Amino acid sequence: MNAYRIELRRSPLLTALPVMIVVDLVVLFGRTRYWIGVWPEASVAAQVVTLFLGPVLAGVSAWQAGRSSRAGMPEVVLAAARPGWRIESARLAATLTLGFLAYAIGCLTAAAISFSEAGPGFLWPSYLLLGASTLVIFASVGHLAGRWWPSAAFTPAVCALGCFISMLALPFKLNVLAGPPDQHLRPLPVALRLLFALALAALAVTAPPLRRSASREMSRHRTPWHIRSVAAGTAVLSLIALAAIPAVGELRVDRPATATEPVCKRAEESSPRVCVWPEHRKYLPELTRMAQRLDHPQPWLKAPRTFYEFGLRRSDTGDGGFDIAEGHVRTAAIAMADQVLAESLGQCRLPIKEKRAWQAMDNIHLWLEYRSMGQDPAVADDGLHMQGVDSAQRAAAQVSRTSEVDQRKWLDQERGYILQDPSWCMPDDSH
Repeated sequence: MNAYRIELRRSPLLTALPVMIVVDLVVLFGRTRYWIGVWPEASVAAQVVTLFLGPVLAGVSAWQAGRSSRAGMPEVVLAAARPGWRIESARLAATLTLGFLAYAIGCLTAAAISFSEAGPGFLWPSYLLLGASTLVIFASVGHLAGRWWPSAAFTPAVCALGCFISMLALPFKLNVLAGPPDQHLRPLPVALRLLFALALAALAVTAPPLRRSASREMSRHRTPWHIRSVAAGTAVLSLIALAAIPAVGELRVDRPATATEPVCKRAEESSPRVCVWPEHRKYLPELTRMAQRLDHPQPWLKAPRTFYEFGLRRSDTGDGGFDIAEGHVRTAAIAMADQVLAESLGQCRLPIKEKRAWQAMDNIHLWLEYRSMGQDPAVADDGLHMQGVDSAQRAAAQVSRTSEVDQRKWLDQERGYILQDPSWCMPDDSH
C-alpha cells in the first residue's frame, strides 16, 4: 500500500486528471445530447468516453512503467525485498485508479443529468463494464510496452496512437456508439472482454522484463517459478480470450419484448394509443400528439388503434413499429405514415410502369408525415436527408400549407391515381 500511494502521488496522470475530466465531459455533452433522459443511451454515452480515455491511459501507463529503467534502477528493483510483480502491480493500480476516477465522474454526471427525465431505472451495468474493460486493456498494454521498451517519449506516443487506431480498426468492437432500448449487450461477449482485460493486466505485471543476456539471466534467476508460470498462463489465457471474442458473435442482440412492460398512453380517450419501451417514456407526449393528428385527418384516412415502437411487436414477417433514431421522432413519423396508409388502403402493389400512381403514394406519405409532425415542412425536414422523393416533398409541403378544403381535394385526387385499378391494393390482414 505504501508503494501504491507513492506511485499514485508520482503519476503524471495526477497532473493531467483535471484535463481528462474536462475531456470526459466535453465528449459526453459535445458528441450528442439525445441520451439525456434515456438510461441505455446515457450508459452508452458514458462508455463512449473510453474511446479517448483508453489511449491516454495507455500512454501514461507506458511512461509510468518505464520510469525505473530510465532512472537506471532495474537491478535495485530486482534486489528489493518485495517481489517485482508487486511493485509493477502498484504502478498499474495507480494508473487505473486515476483513469477510473475520470471515468466514474463522467458516469455519475450522465446519471445525475438523466435522473429527472428518465424515470425508474439507472445506468445499465453492462455498458459501464464494457467501458471499464477497455480502460484496463489499454492501461495493461501500455504498462507492458513501457516495461519492455522504456522510452520516455516514443513508447507512450506509439501506445496512445496505436490504441486509438486499434479501437477503430479491430475486427471486433471494444465499445458501442448507440444504445437503443430494443437491444442489449450479451453477457458472454462482455465477460470475454473482461477476461481478456484481466489476463492482460496479470501478464503486464508478471512478465519478465526484456534485458540483455546478462540481465536476462539475472531476471530469470530471481523470478520465482510460480510467477513465471502465472506469466505464461496469463499470456495463453489472453490469446484464447482474444481469439474467442470474435467467435462468440455480436455484442448486442435484440431485446425480447417480454423483458419489460411497455409504457402506453393516448392524447385523448378517442385517440390512437402509443406504446414505447419504458426507457423512451420521455418521447410519449410528442408521440401521442403525432398519433392524434393522424386520427382521421380525412374521411377515408384512418389510423390503427395502437402504434407500437420498434421491437415491441416482432414477428416472423418483420416489425412494422416506429423507430426513434438519435432522439428524433421524425423517423417515427415515417413509420406511422406507413401504418396509416396500410390501414386505409391495404397492401398496395402498384405496377412499375404506373409512375403517376407511385408518385401519388409518395405524395400522400409525405403529407401524412408533415401532418403528424404538426410543423412547417421545412422545420420537420431539418436535418433529414431523403433520396428520391424531392418532387413528393415539394408537392406535399406546398399542399400542407393550404386550407383544409384544398388539402382534401388534393388527397382525393392523389388517391384516385392509386385506386384507378382496384386490384392494385388489397386489404391488409395484419391490421
